[in-house]
Amino acid sequence: MNGFIFDIKRYAVNDGPGIRTTVFFKGCPLRCRWCHNPESQERHQEMMPVKRKLGDNVFNDEKTVGYHIESTDLVNQIERDFVFYDESGGGVTFSGGEPLLQPDFLLECLKKCKEKNIQTCIDTAGAVNTTLIDEIIKYTDIFLFDVKTADKKVFEEYIGQGFDIVKNNLKIIAEKAKRVIIRIPVIPDVNFSEAATNQIIHFVRQFPAINEVSLLPFHRTGADKYKRLGKTWKMNDAKNLQQEDIKPMVDIFKNQGFNIFST
Repeated sequence: MNGFIFDIKRYAVNDGPGIRTTVFFKGCPLRCRWCHNPESQERHQEMMPVKRKLGDNVFNDEKTVGYHIESTDLVNQIERDFVFYDESGGGVTFSGGEPLLQPDFLLECLKKCKEKNIQTCIDTAGAVNTTLIDEIIKYTDIFLFDVKTADKKVFEEYIGQGFDIVKNNLKIIAEKAKRVIIRIPVIPDVNFSEAATNQIIHFVRQFPAINEVSLLPFHRTGADKYKRLGKTWKMNDAKNLQQEDIKPMVDIFKNQGFNIFST
């Protein structure tokens, strides 16, 4: 079975525990204003202008974003780094875009990875309805589940449609998955406040099995990609956040009994 991806990142250390190979699926139903991978959003192949360097010369070129790959070929590539997974407690992370937009392909890859004893992880925003969610959970060791806001109006303004789908999927995954880590991108003027933090805590408390969170400071690294893709960067002059900036938010979660996951 073929899937549609746009990148494979080896030796990743920010996409779950240990050293990982991250597979980026192409296509996402959401349009988060701060998305640092805008090339992941569309479900079709795109051309992105890039600058190449040859010696002292710099010239303009284009690269193709998005390609089809057969599940066996992909898993064979993932397996090449097994020694690093084994030594570090890592594995493969299926990210995006949104992996759940290609549930059949995702499930086939998960099954093949488990046959090879590769730890599996899915990084998802959960805004996709799929009848395969229960099967996908069976073959997934870790879910990194994005919770960007607990406010439906804020979600629809800054992220898109599907808040209720996200909540329903989180309920299913929290009840059945082996391990769930809530990932919270900390975004200025969206959720970077004590009130928004407490609202997210109240939201996550609905799922007692979840006690791990990972907070990710906002950064502008995707801004240039928007220009190259002919898209509009809507975060304007929002400044990068550092770990020390979000420490008060981290402390609130700790004081509420959550474990802070960090790589």
